[in-house]
Amino acid sequence: MMPKLSLRLKLSDFINTDIEQEVMEKINNIYNELHTTILLYLWFEDGEISSKDLKDFLMKWEDKLSFKTVVKRGHKIKLSDFVWFDIVPVNILPSFRNRLRYQYIGYNKILDGLKQFYNVAKFTTSDKPTKKQKRNDYEY
Repeated sequence: MMPKLSLRLKLSDFINTDIEQEVMEKINNIYNELHTTILLYLWFEDGEISSKDLKDFLMKWEDKLSFKTVVKRGHKIKLSDFVWFDIVPVNILPSFRNRLRYQYIGYNKILDGLKQFYNVAKFTTSDKPTKKQKRNDYEY
């Protein structure tokens, strides 16, 4: 069974910056290398991104990404949603709706968070060796 991983990033911290291209390409490379389903959640707060910038971003990356992407307003995670790996600024309060969390201070640390996501996802999705049973009371 192929696991489904979800990744959440604050869009307003990297849209229209010098790392936008690198962030989106890194996510796409992780998806292609791990061959697993990734659901990407991008979020922003009111007033941080203009509708023109958001539209330009979505049009630019629409054809280049091979996985489902959800863009939401606000940092709250709904009860019906669950985020496997959350990359957020340090000023965002923890949520019980995520499994793993990476906090950053500067927007350029988002790339470090993506490296952590890759390492954890690779470990989680890789084949594990089967362990031999150590004891069996019924063997004679």
